Amino acid sequence: MKALVTGGHGFIGSFLVEKLLKENFSVRCLVRKTSDLRWIKDLPVELITGDITESQTLPHAVEGVDYIYHIAGAIKGTTREKFFSTNCQGTLNLAEVSQKYNPNLKRFIFTSSIAATGPTSGTQKPTEDTPCHPVSNYGQSKWEAEKLLKEKFPTLPLTIIRPPIVYGPRDENFLKFFQFAKRGFFPVPPPYERYYSIVYVKDLVEGIYTASQAEVAKGKIYFIANPEFYSFESMARHLSRPFKKEPRFFYVPYWGVRFLALLGDLYVYVTKKETMLTTKKVPEIMASSWICSSEKAWRDFHFKTQVPLSQGMEETVQWLKEHRYL
Repeated sequence: MKALVTGGHGFIGSFLVEKLLKENFSVRCLVRKTSDLRWIKDLPVELITGDITESQTLPHAVEGVDYIYHIAGAIKGTTREKFFSTNCQGTLNLAEVSQKYNPNLKRFIFTSSIAATGPTSGTQKPTEDTPCHPVSNYGQSKWEAEKLLKEKFPTLPLTIIRPPIVYGPRDENFLKFFQFAKRGFFPVPPPYERYYSIVYVKDLVEGIYTASQAEVAKGKIYFIANPEFYSFESMARHLSRPFKKEPRFFYVPYWGVRFLALLGDLYVYVTKKETMLTTKKVPEIMASSWICSSEKAWRDFHFKTQVPLSQGMEETVQWLKEHRYL
């Protein structure tokens, strides 16, 4: 079997590449000229230079593969157009070229996000059938891509995966929380009662792979997450345990979050660089509940995560220390 992985050099994608190689796949990775290849440079993969936003660079990448795992996407952006050109139009480009140049494709896996569903309130877990109401440019771009894939390419052998928070080795976006844990001090934005679903990167990759091999998963959407969800405080305690610290919490007022977000806007305006906290991200940050039910994955193909949060945190902290991030 042969697979194309977009974003294969990144956090989630590099673990997926390793999984596919273990399953005796021939793996092809679509990379840009500027991609950081440190996680896959020593792996036996075929590298194709291209960009999902440039359709003319994609035919050679999709030809002859049995599976396409579309992991690439923009999680930070200075404009709404940046998110939509990559997460939405780029995804549609890949699907269109796939149908034209690879009509015998077995599966097209699109990694979306819980952000496409949007936040909820309280502890009632949304399912894949819960109506979507994304609150950020990122979530809206993922949801739009989901809708247009199904509308424009009804014969595409599509499976959509919506992960919640993903953590683990190689991830720099979650690093700030481990730095807080090391200090034993966490700022908490309002509302102060908040809940999250989470998944360890290796569990997510197992879920993506298992879904791609399950015939029943064709044409469906799945959350892949730990069965438990966590309050902010309980998650912070798990984060702090490897450092043998009891976390302290500083409750940031609403105006404090807005002020920091405005500083983020100013940083983007001055530097033209991307950052995680801007005023456009405030609705996501201040939502009270980002949780989901992964029961459908269990019902359809008997998938369940294997790594408890405590173990995943220990493994991640060990990796971060070994690589001098902490």
